[in-house]
Amino acid sequence: MINFAELKPRVNTKYSFVGIEKKGGKLIFHLPKGFTQDDPNINNFDFKCELFFKLYKVLKIVQDIYQEKGYLQKNIKINDRDGVLKQEAGKEVIINDNQESIFYSKLDGLDNILDVYDELKILALVSRLSKSETIDYSKIHRYLHKSTFLNNGAIFIDSIDIPRQQISYEASDIVAMYCYIFTEIKQKLGENVNPEIAALSARFRQKYIGYEYSLFSEEHYSLIINTLRDALEVIDNYTALKDIDYWHFYDAVEKFLFGELDDVEDGKIWGFNNFHTVWEGMCLTYLLRYTNPCFVCYLNSRYIASEIIAHFNYKNRIIDLSKIFHVNGKDIFPDAVIISFNTKNNRSNSTLPNLIPPTTSYQIEKVKNWNDLQYYTTFRCNKYQLKIALIHQNPELENHTFNELAKFCKLEGDTLIVNYLPNQFYSYWEILDDFSLEQLQMMENLNHIFYLALKFGILSADRFFQRFIDYVLGSEYLLKDNIFYLSLFRDKDRLRSLKEINQSFSNFLSKIMNKISIQVIDIKYANFDYYLNQGNREEVKSRSIRKQFVYEYLIQNYLENYQSTVKNWSINSEFWLPTYRKNLPVLTPGTKYMDDYVKLTGVNIVKVIDSYITLGNRE
Repeated sequence: MINFAELKPRVNTKYSFVGIEKKGGKLIFHLPKGFTQDDPNINNFDFKCELFFKLYKVLKIVQDIYQEKGYLQKNIKINDRDGVLKQEAGKEVIINDNQESIFYSKLDGLDNILDVYDELKILALVSRLSKSETIDYSKIHRYLHKSTFLNNGAIFIDSIDIPRQQISYEASDIVAMYCYIFTEIKQKLGENVNPEIAALSARFRQKYIGYEYSLFSEEHYSLIINTLRDALEVIDNYTALKDIDYWHFYDAVEKFLFGELDDVEDGKIWGFNNFHTVWEGMCLTYLLRYTNPCFVCYLNSRYIASEIIAHFNYKNRIIDLSKIFHVNGKDIFPDAVIISFNTKNNRSNSTLPNLIPPTTSYQIEKVKNWNDLQYYTTFRCNKYQLKIALIHQNPELENHTFNELAKFCKLEGDTLIVNYLPNQFYSYWEILDDFSLEQLQMMENLNHIFYLALKFGILSADRFFQRFIDYVLGSEYLLKDNIFYLSLFRDKDRLRSLKEINQSFSNFLSKIMNKISIQVIDIKYANFDYYLNQGNREEVKSRSIRKQFVYEYLIQNYLENYQSTVKNWSINSEFWLPTYRKNLPVLTPGTKYMDDYVKLTGVNIVKVIDSYITLGNRE
């Protein structure tokens, strides 16, 4: 196993390998780009340990994705003498007939602990045939010869022998030892462990180690490894019966404890040969996770799990650019194209939704003394007077929407605390002239009719209300016999005309359209210094900037033939670059670059990794 105290971290800006390499008899931990060699944290034992297990988890997730997509070349697996599967060194990934990535995995000790896990086998081994106070009356005749006959004709049976369906704390120590190591690794991977397996781990820890010690701690690492080696020798010497199940766990434990990397030849031991594809997949997964799919015009899904892509509803995209990236018979694709919102400082946010913390809440109070033809839908929220309605709200019940919302939202006196409205509720209020990102976020969270219209791809006021009703209720519904017309769009004591409703949407579009842009995002696996170095300027233009010109040209041509409201949208390019400092947010604007034609955005590599493996755990 790896001694993280002896692992030497190295940041090489020109080396795309990320992982562990043996060189000159020493173990080198090559960190991803974005880290800096002068960061004192990278030499910290806990930092190296935590980052290794994060990357270990990433490698497993990426291998599963590549296997699912057919990128992996199958390995030949060889059985050793004890029947434990051992992999050849690394898995080769072939993409477009070019050798783009190779995974190296010679950490058999760690891999085997995880690979041989068999919960049913473990629990079967620790179950014992023992005395039980539970009576199985269908088998009582088998114990008459052991019973005591009483004077009243009854019989007394003290106990019967049946298998107990519970953990026996006299289980084989080799199984408990395996469970201890397995549990320690799982904790580092941030994954849950079956409580019964955890109980066996605790039993072993109490008997051999003590609760105050941890396997992956700088202070106790060598001590615990030596203690485990001694314990394994004792267990092996005093175990009389060694069946195939015993060897199943013994071999895994032995390889973990005695699989010394000192005996391995110099070369790459574990990791990613070309990390750029992994980096691209992680960034685009993060983008898709935190961006409403309707605002994603195009996404390169080569390295994204199919389960995540399945949630990406292509039908609801405002603009679909997936078929336009062709030049002279060749395909040329950016990594992502999204609809973005320009903030006050005239910079484009990389993701339109979810920029306001999800904990944003709104205090909503009902207006009691007003109804729209028996529809009670009027509320007050901060400086807004708004209306909220349930889609099929019944006016005959004279029931205020407040009472229905109280079933879903927190209630404090006469005030509702709302984070977001359930899908069956819709809202409307007049959009103010000082339109801002905060107001847009409020429109999203409270299901404002105009925000939903954008999601449906309604980008012009022409027949707006009819198209909206067709989306929400269906074309069979009458335009003037629904809660949207009779209440949500009602202006105090009068019903608005359809022309007036459409004009209201037109006014909204005029306020928002000049704040929207098309953002072309390319994921770059390079440091800021590379782009800011004047000596690399021509190379950057040749390799990257020219492609951005082509992307923008193709998008502009497409928009020219689209609805008039989007023709004037600006098109901006952005490079996402790996960076790391402990307290950085996920996305950080970089310094001005090439007169701001291309924006450089720093992406906190550790936070993106954390998001990636969290999503992997959920799946």
